[in-house]
Amino acid sequence: MNKFISKSKIRFFYLPFLLVVLFAQCDDDSASNFPHIYVNTTIYIDQIGFIAEGEHAFVDGYGLGGLIIVRIFENNYVTFDRACTHEAKSSCILEDDPDFYGILVCPCCGSKFLMTGEQAGSIFNGPAKRNLVEYKTVMTGPNTLVIQNY
Repeated sequence: MNKFISKSKIRFFYLPFLLVVLFAQCDDDSASNFPHIYVNTTIYIDQIGFIAEGEHAFVDGYGLGGLIIVRIFENNYVTFDRACTHEAKSSCILEDDPDFYGILVCPCCGSKFLMTGEQAGSIFNGPAKRNLVEYKTVMTGPNTLVIQNY
């Protein structure tokens, strides 16, 4: 053993490193298990129907569970993945809650999400711990939305 490096110095060097690695591996309940699925599409609003302010429309075929396009006000739209963030499965897509206007519910776990106003996409009631996955949405023309997640 080199006289300049004692066993105790090696232990003190590796101990902080080991602690960082151990804590980095701890399971976090809020960590997302939601898969990253590439989304880059153009949606023509007239093809999905008129969306009134505060309303939403479902579009199948993109993301994990499809898209939820919400019209916040005049030319301000936001888009979310329709799959529940708790279940993170294409088979667990959110549906309109028949009892409450502006709420979507997961048929698999019962999580509820708000769909109106500035709080659109946020959790209303768990077990989900994460808001809906939001995609970048840009209105590029009077009838055109570009939706991306990169």
